[in-house]
Amino acid sequence: MINLEKSFMNILKKWGYDVFIQRKKANGNYEDNLQQVTTRSVFPKGRFEAKSASEEDEGIVVNSDVVYYFEGSVNPGEGDRIYEMIPNAANKHTIYVIDTSAPIRGKGGKIVYWTVGATREKQV
Repeated sequence: MINLEKSFMNILKKWGYDVFIQRKKANGNYEDNLQQVTTRSVFPKGRFEAKSASEEDEGIVVNSDVVYYFEGSVNPGEGDRIYEMIPNAANKHTIYVIDTSAPIRGKGGKIVYWTVGATREKQV
């Protein structure tokens, strides 16, 4: 039997990279501290991901710019920000805002990983 959690962690070890998450508070403001986490991301380009696409007259339209995958303990929330470092650009970050966050559950309903759709907010 395949251990989904172990397989996902192996993917993060081989192809993952670090980003920072800034949590959104209940009052709409953001926390001052950033949490460093490891992720794997893809650009959807026509792929259907949970809640990151909608069906329109023209077909399936992807609403999120990037789909991220986080381990189960990260617990990303809608509205949280993701700071992604730009390679070879001194101290520049692209900031994404989480549009949707869906848990992927394994045996016994345990959250193994999260699928997150995010939209680019700005570059700093």
